[in-house]
Amino acid sequence: MIDQFTNVYDECFDDVYRYVYAKTSNKWDTEDIVSETFRKAYEKMSSLKDGQNMKAWLFAIARNTVIDYYRKKKTVLVGDEIDLYLSPIPFEDPLEESSELECLKKSLNVLSKEDLEMTNLRYFAGLKFKEIAIVLDKTEETLRVKSSRITKKIGKLVKKCLGES
Repeated sequence: MIDQFTNVYDECFDDVYRYVYAKTSNKWDTEDIVSETFRKAYEKMSSLKDGQNMKAWLFAIARNTVIDYYRKKKTVLVGDEIDLYLSPIPFEDPLEESSELECLKKSLNVLSKEDLEMTNLRYFAGLKFKEIAIVLDKTEETLRVKSSRITKKIGKLVKKCLGES
């Protein structure tokens, strides 16, 4: 079991870190949440069923741990408003700021919470559609179609922001 956990940790750590960082925008909170995610995963490793997608299972734990973190934070309201704190996608490198990046940030802020969550899982966490389907409890085909629509929407919004059409 320890070898299996070590392999999962080595394989998924960077993806989990990027995903959580996209949710918190804070290095220290991210480190705490990622540690808690892997602690929970280690403790629940025995409940993992044969053939169950390990990466999707781990991201479900990470997603729930982020939600738990915001619920425990005293300055954050719990309930429907928690989604407001799970939405932003941070870009913190001031040296890389450009008009395209600024337009991309604006375009991402237009997305619905569900579309933004799917985008986070797909591009920041690097999950495949099969894994996202498990985490979000949706069909792969639905997610593929939705992803295509989201990509086109973002493309149009970025072009509009840049004044290209």
